[in-house]
Amino acid sequence: MNFYFHDLEKNYFNRFQEDAFHHKDARQRLTEFKETLTKFTHFSNLRPLASLSYAKEFVVHNIVSSIEFDKDAEFFAIAGVAKKIKIFDYAAVVKDSLGINYPVNEIDCTSKISCLSWNSYFKAMMATSDYEGSVILWDAFLGKKLSVYQEHEKRCWSVDFNRIDINLVASGSDDGKVKLWSANMDSSITTLTSSANICSVKFNPASLYHLAYGSADHRVYYYDLRNTRSPLTVFKEHRKAVSYVKFLNRHELVSASTDSQIKLWSTEAPPSCRRSYTGHLNEKNFVGLTANEDYI
Repeated sequence: MNFYFHDLEKNYFNRFQEDAFHHKDARQRLTEFKETLTKFTHFSNLRPLASLSYAKEFVVHNIVSSIEFDKDAEFFAIAGVAKKIKIFDYAAVVKDSLGINYPVNEIDCTSKISCLSWNSYFKAMMATSDYEGSVILWDAFLGKKLSVYQEHEKRCWSVDFNRIDINLVASGSDDGKVKLWSANMDSSITTLTSSANICSVKFNPASLYHLAYGSADHRVYYYDLRNTRSPLTVFKEHRKAVSYVKFLNRHELVSASTDSQIKLWSTEAPPSCRRSYTGHLNEKNFVGLTANEDYI
């Protein structure tokens, strides 16, 4: 607690200033601070529940590029450069005490997979992006391709389903383009053009129209798709390529960069960097990132 006292003190007084503006009473402020303190002290260590092998050969070339849960958090998929997608039953993986876990389905792909995303409504629908620039929609449990989109000119790094419009998919590529796709159409419906490679693209989970992407030009761009001529906001404080962007909620997103920092941004006016997280020692590789309301 002594080590983190400065952070906790700053958190409390920030709440004090906000509450003075919003005219909250001290009891409510203390209750909210108690919740923060509880979350902070709830966990003290991590322990592995299971170890899964993505490929038979344990070499660097079999990197796992993406791990994502389905809409009910019952199944999760892992994919990477070994040109395979493996689907696992989470409950079975955690329950198995012998450490021998077999996937419920294994899909062989023709290219290295860079990213995957599950549909928030159709349980079996999954999208992937790959090193050939393709975006593919799958039936994850049948291992069947539903649609293949091949408009990107270079490696496609990222793909994401919109949570509001369940047929809308976004992808970002080394060709400096973010493309929007509809599961009901054969070609892209909109293209955002950037001067640098696109490393990560993510929809705002509470919005049909808002999207963020991280770029090799060290910036995070936040767009309203109803006006694609220019971004709503450009966040500029990273010093190297932004490898991932993820939303915590409607108004906050986090970004990871190869500068070894993770930053928390507010999209509310005025847009700002609320906090920087350091600790990773990173030379060139992407640092994986996932987030929810409480934790990063």
